[in-house]
Amino acid sequence: MMRRIGTFGLIAGVTAGLGMLSGTPASATDLELTLPIDCTLGRDCFVQNYVDIDPADAVMTASCERAGYDGHKGTDFRVLNTGESADVIAAAPGIVKGVRDEMPDRLVLSEDDRKQVGGKECGNGVVIAHDGGWETQYCHLRLGSVTVTAGDRVDRGARLGRVGYSGFAAFPHVHLSVRKNGEMIDPFLGTAENARSRLETCEANGSDPLQYQDALWQADINSLLIDAAGKIIETGFADNPVKSIDVERAEVKTPAAGSPAFVFFARLINVRNGDRIALRLVGPQGVLAESEGKPIEGQKAQWVAFAGRKLKQESWPAGNYVGTAMLIRDGEIIQKETSVLSL
Repeated sequence: MMRRIGTFGLIAGVTAGLGMLSGTPASATDLELTLPIDCTLGRDCFVQNYVDIDPADAVMTASCERAGYDGHKGTDFRVLNTGESADVIAAAPGIVKGVRDEMPDRLVLSEDDRKQVGGKECGNGVVIAHDGGWETQYCHLRLGSVTVTAGDRVDRGARLGRVGYSGFAAFPHVHLSVRKNGEMIDPFLGTAENARSRLETCEANGSDPLQYQDALWQADINSLLIDAAGKIIETGFADNPVKSIDVERAEVKTPAAGSPAFVFFARLINVRNGDRIALRLVGPQGVLAESEGKPIEGQKAQWVAFAGRKLKQESWPAGNYVGTAMLIRDGEIIQKETSVLSL
């Protein structure tokens, strides 16, 4: 017997399908996508990676950026760290085609880690069939969180599980793939033909505003493409020099009066070659640390910068500590974020 899974807030969507669903089969331009994750984009979730539309060894995404990796076939919506999560929700009404919910949440940090998930890179996930030969797939769900089974009929926005980091995942996120009759489709472009045309435009012009009317997203596509151009996703304070893996695992300790160091850090995604991260940390008695940042070499999917000072007195003075981070590109401030900590 088929179960029907109710709607949990209209956050995600795609309208398409297999003949088993009601309605007339839709064309690509009839599809609509909203977020496959229940969160506030730009505040507690971000778009880390986009579809690679270049079939060769190079990487190219719909915005003519390189915010992804070679062969990436979906769009990755991440949460801040492994201590955070969010509901993964259906991107269209349809019928659950298959599920997996047996793999542990484990960050892939080495080639050996990757080998251990070989053949199951999606991790825990759900595949949903829609009208017209369309499918959506949701990967890297948290172990034990999947709420649907094969054969269930789900509404748009139905809860499928929780964001995790099972399978081939270096950070907690849900990977959304969209397919039409088995062929990968970039939801920012809508059709395989548009992807080929867009690749030619990007290669010829280097940069070009995305104006395709066939995009599957219901929201303004520019709001979803912002993260591709580089973004500060987090700033904070630590009691020692910061490592990227510590931030990813939410293992950064906040400074106290007797901490051995007082550090301000910023974490970014999709920074470009030549970008600089300027940092400034000011305490009750003045500037503690300041860095203009060296130009970054190459495209970086994730980047952590920090500046601070070691404790040289009995304790850090009481008061407000203000950290400011700036993403600078070609001499211009692209983004500025400030955090305050009171001791």
